[in-house]
Amino acid sequence: MKTWNVHCEGRFLGTVEENTEELASCAALSKFALTADAADAQDEQEQPVFGIAPDWAFSVTPA
Repeated sequence: MKTWNVHCEGRFLGTVEENTEELASCAALSKFALTADAADAQDEQEQPVFGIAPDWAFSVTPA
């Protein structure tokens, strides 16, 4: 397994462990995805949204 870094909107979210980039993307969504309501709640509290909100681009890169 490889370690992959997960970034969204210019922010480092953490890492996932998978064999391929495609599987790492799936793992990233599983680990860091937010519902629209959760993202809105963080935004309304004037907190930076930490996670992958719906329709946000994200990337995984080898660590």
